Amino acid sequence: MATMKCFKLQEWGKPGAYAEAPVPTPGSNDVLVRVKAVGLCLSDVHMFRSEPGSDPFASVMDPGFILGHETSGVVESWGANVSDLRKGESVVLHHVQHCGRCEFCERGLEMHCTFFKRGDIMVTRGSGLDGGLAEFVVVPRDELVSVGDDDPVRYAPLMDAGITAYSACMKFIPRLRPGDFAVVIGIGGLGAYGIQFIKMMSAARVIAVDNLDQRLDYAKELGADFVVKSDKDAKAKIMEITKGRGIDGLVDFAGVNQTMQLAADVVRPRGFISVPGMGGGSVTLGWNKMATTAEFALSLGSSRKEMREVCQLALEGRLRIDMETFNWDQIHEAYEKLEKGQLSGRAVILVQ
Repeated sequence: MATMKCFKLQEWGKPGAYAEAPVPTPGSNDVLVRVKAVGLCLSDVHMFRSEPGSDPFASVMDPGFILGHETSGVVESWGANVSDLRKGESVVLHHVQHCGRCEFCERGLEMHCTFFKRGDIMVTRGSGLDGGLAEFVVVPRDELVSVGDDDPVRYAPLMDAGITAYSACMKFIPRLRPGDFAVVIGIGGLGAYGIQFIKMMSAARVIAVDNLDQRLDYAKELGADFVVKSDKDAKAKIMEITKGRGIDGLVDFAGVNQTMQLAADVVRPRGFISVPGMGGGSVTLGWNKMATTAEFALSLGSSRKEMREVCQLALEGRLRIDMETFNWDQIHEAYEKLEKGQLSGRAVILVQ
């Protein structure tokens, strides 16, 4: 049996490890993808740090799976029922697996698929099931999108950071009007796209919030109209910028106590707070705790429709995609830089 190199989470509470695994075989509706690039995510580090049985990962899945949920590559082979791809065609993989039959899948909300949902998270490639940090990966045909002859490497970081940010921001972007204010908290791998999507698809003025000066400088490069340091004075500064008006749309990519409280403090009536950040924070909501008629949502994953839309924006050259690439033997180094916040763009592993 042919084998391939891969990188697995072997045990909870320990870093991932290099390993070997059998080359997967595509079923009749599947595609075998030769992996070219994989983006690394902070949620991987959260899995490394998880104690056995702890939420949200170790309580609902077993270790021993191949990591990597931001995957791009080229078509290697396909099953008997696949007829619309060619060998060597560039493709990207949706980071959400779905059954296609449940109520949510029928409504185009694959990120809530009841078959793959475990507690508050989804089990998918690189998170409970074998992912893309390997030479090959098998994926159902309807969970990948072709990008033709474009370089698949530049799309890898979009397959979670880009499309998760897009999904989180699109919960309020259609509601924004000229004169409105939107806040992006956390200008890391996802926040960089959040700023771009809001500026591209609305007339709102964007306030970027982060605790690092270099990230606030980065936010200005990406088009943020204002920047605010994430400290005890952040609320006052935001209210000063908006002249006491408050915020119409806010996305929190950190999701810690401090940022979630800030969101509740600055949102205005009819405003919307979207929290994709999984920092483990919480906030008390209720009368006199948040503006009346304001809405709050925890944002999870993305849909295939949103993936196609983000890929189209990238194909048209409308997205700035910053990444720092690493070779296969530098995976540990890349994760270390990710955890320490030392990256210039998304960490992307060049697989082959």
